[in-house]
Amino acid sequence: MASTPSSGPSKKRAAAKDTSAATAQERRAAQRERIRKEREAELRRQRNVRTIVIAAVTVVALVLVGGLGYAIWTQLRPAGPATAPSNVASGQAYLSYGAPADSGKPVVEIHLDFMCPFCGEFDKANAEDISTMIENQEAQIRMVPRRFLDAQSTTGDYSTRAANAYVCMYEQDPKASLSFQQLLFENQPEEGSAGLSDEQIRGFAEQVGATEETLSCLEKQTYRPWVRQVVEPYAAEKKQGTPYVEIDGTKESVDRFKTPGALRSAVLEAGGAAPSDAGGASDAGGASDGGQG
Repeated sequence: MASTPSSGPSKKRAAAKDTSAATAQERRAAQRERIRKEREAELRRQRNVRTIVIAAVTVVALVLVGGLGYAIWTQLRPAGPATAPSNVASGQAYLSYGAPADSGKPVVEIHLDFMCPFCGEFDKANAEDISTMIENQEAQIRMVPRRFLDAQSTTGDYSTRAANAYVCMYEQDPKASLSFQQLLFENQPEEGSAGLSDEQIRGFAEQVGATEETLSCLEKQTYRPWVRQVVEPYAAEKKQGTPYVEIDGTKESVDRFKTPGALRSAVLEAGGAAPSDAGGASDAGGASDGGQG
């Protein structure tokens, strides 16, 4: 009788085939799972990056808006009552130096803004002659500290802060205020910057002998309302720009006063003195109305 072939090898091959197929499926499943996890991880990374970018942009925007808001607030905030310095007459919008108003001497009115670069140039050329005219009482000098360039400082109020400090120094000691004025112009910040800090302004005030009372005046910005509500409207009616000079009520071209001695010469001529007494030329030449800050 012929023997029947054994089914054992066939079963083993089938089992091996099934095992191979299962292993391939598992590998594919494992690969799909790995790809899925990698995709999820990449999506999480992208979401995290977006979240960080959005947060950073939001912070920058808030800083910019906050800075702009502060600048606008400093421009628009209520100034309070406009109290004049104790040595300035009520309703007067300038600081007086030199000869008395009833002396018959020439009256020189000068408008300056501590942020104005042309005012810095004007002060450099004329500060010594102004001091001489005041000391010799050759004229009454009226200084008008303006704040119309507040908007040109990133803090929105540098011109006001500097003008207030100048007025505080004037109330303590008019002579010291002139030295303080020179220090502010010698250390003048660039137009469009934040301006000098309150600490820097205080330091210059201390250099010229500011008392604790005067330093308190700086800190409280006591004369901020007077500068904004009295001085600025008065000055703006005459001229928007700075520097601005009047001699006996007549507007002068500031281009004339770029050379040391020229301003004093013009003032002495107005008072009837010989030009040679001034130690400078009567006309330095220039445009009809330049040097606007």
